[in-house]
Amino acid sequence: MIGNAASAFADGKIGNAEQVCSARRVQALDGRGAGTRLVCASNGRLNFVLSESNALDILQLWHRGTNVGFLSKNGLRADDPDFLRSFPAGMLYTCGLDAIGAVEGHPPHGRFHSIPAEIRELSAGADGVRVVADIRDTALFGQNLVVTRTIECAPLSDEIRLTDRISNRAFTAARYCILYHVNVGWPIVDAGARIVGDFVSSRPRTPWAEHEMARMLEMEDPVPGAEETCYFHETRDGAMSVENARIGKRFTVRSSLRKFVQWKSRASGDYVLGLEPCTSHLDGELTYSTLAPGASETHTLSLTTEDFTTEGTRP
Repeated sequence: MIGNAASAFADGKIGNAEQVCSARRVQALDGRGAGTRLVCASNGRLNFVLSESNALDILQLWHRGTNVGFLSKNGLRADDPDFLRSFPAGMLYTCGLDAIGAVEGHPPHGRFHSIPAEIRELSAGADGVRVVADIRDTALFGQNLVVTRTIECAPLSDEIRLTDRISNRAFTAARYCILYHVNVGWPIVDAGARIVGDFVSSRPRTPWAEHEMARMLEMEDPVPGAEETCYFHETRDGAMSVENARIGKRFTVRSSLRKFVQWKSRASGDYVLGLEPCTSHLDGELTYSTLAPGASETHTLSLTTEDFTTEGTRP
């Protein structure tokens, strides 16, 4: 069993805490993502990549060497020609603050992801990894919203914790919405994997989703050109998981938000499960939260990847 990283450092077993936890700012040099600023980090069990150029969203995540997230065929792109050609998905793609889903006059899922983060703090060592950044959503004669985003994980932990403090620095009230587009990919997402949640209610978004509702909580094999399904959930505890007993991995999203959108795509090559905490559901149900001048609200998100047996305990 691996011991405590802080005590190992104190006992002289390691001389450089970056042997356990590290975080470095880098820049992509080639391909369509050239120029993108990234943070590459590890806590000794989780390896992850944050996109400093994109609101400090989580581009990729690995747990003990196993991929967790879904990276679309677009991959990393520094340009933004249109949503379908640029959407990378990634482990986390934050939607908002102006729109989630399709809203007339706004790009799909809003502009937040396209705003570069301004890093205020980056540290890694015996106490873990911690990154703090400001993302400023502003407009002349318009909003002045600042999201202070903190991403942290303890040494050798299975969990990444994200905290967003949304502050209205304008002199008039401001409205916002937010959706945490968390995307899980192969090998955790595979035929036989199960979606788990404590649901108060679940509703299909489309007629096709209603047709497929009996299989809402099941993952099946990919099918070329399969139509996506989407469901709106209300949860009791702000948590949803996907479990793959065949490989013994469980991924759990926990949030201060109780509403979730579940996005399931069986399309070959676009094979993904989205578990998405949100302030509001989409389409005709979209509502905005309002912040008074000088007011703030905080939302939290936890991403945990665990090894488990069919009895539900860690091996």
